[in-house]
Amino acid sequence: MPTVVLVLLLLALLPYLLAAYGGYYKQRQLGGLDMHHPRLQDAGLSDRAHRISASQRNAWEALGFFVACVLAAHMRDASLEALASAALLFLLTRILHPLFYIGDLPPARSLTVVFGLLCGLYIGAWAG
Repeated sequence: MPTVVLVLLLLALLPYLLAAYGGYYKQRQLGGLDMHHPRLQDAGLSDRAHRISASQRNAWEALGFFVACVLAAHMRDASLEALASAALLFLLTRILHPLFYIGDLPPARSLTVVFGLLCGLYIGAWAG
């Protein structure tokens, strides 16, 4: 399996892991989970629980970006193995991002986003 595909699968799991972690904090902070209106319940979150929820949403956004970059490169017959290092660096940024977000470290979080963006653009550049 190409490294890029493995990275894609791991990136797809990340939002679900953050959702599970966020569910724990949501129960702690709000006393339970509202299975009928979970997004409305998110509005009542604060501090760490809110940051976990926000990092989960960001993980979904980053997944879409990564998929678009890889798809563009693949459609132009780029060697997926040639993109392995950039894909692994992107994965690293996406693992660090929620840690910085949850830890309330905005400058580190922003740098991580920018570096991940550059990795994705590098992958996408193989499409051109």
